[in-house]
Amino acid sequence: MSASSLCVVATAFFALGVVWFTGKALGMRTAGTPPAHIGARPEPVATRERIDLRQPLRALAVTHGATLAQRGIGLDLRLPEDPLPVAVIAGDLPQLMAHIADAAAATLPQGTTLHVLARAEGHQAVISWREATIDSDTDAPRLSHAFETSASRAATPRIHACRAIVARHGARIYTAPSPLGDGCLTLRFPLYGDRAVRAPKGLL
Repeated sequence: MSASSLCVVATAFFALGVVWFTGKALGMRTAGTPPAHIGARPEPVATRERIDLRQPLRALAVTHGATLAQRGIGLDLRLPEDPLPVAVIAGDLPQLMAHIADAAAATLPQGTTLHVLARAEGHQAVISWREATIDSDTDAPRLSHAFETSASRAATPRIHACRAIVARHGARIYTAPSPLGDGCLTLRFPLYGDRAVRAPKGLL
């Protein structure tokens, strides 16, 4: 065999060796890397617990009543005798109530009373928030307007936090009439269990 033939054979064997080594290395890497769906872990589902919606409202009077009073804002709570059971993530309701109270403190003027009415309507627990001023000034800032427009910079982060909590529970926060009057900031949560109460006409 001539020298040129030996050179060709050696080159061919070298090329085959490179191909074999590369294929083996790739195979080992593929075998050692699990598919993405195997390594990924599902996010834990937050546990929900049954809570009487009246409880965080009562606590609100204790935790934020003094702060509102210092700003010249009164707090009037109207709660039903019967429980308002809802299934929520632990800690979310107190945070939601606190954010609304903080938004009210940042939005409403002195001399305002914030009326809060909680009740059951149909298969929902409903909370209405409405402010009333001493002089009945129609141009005074309104809590529901702040939530609709995010007009108050001081209240905007709290408003976004409220919307996030409400969305997480499949609830609603919007402006609607109530027995307190027109333009109420309204919260609606699904009632837990089979309790159902007929809602007054025109208030849904």
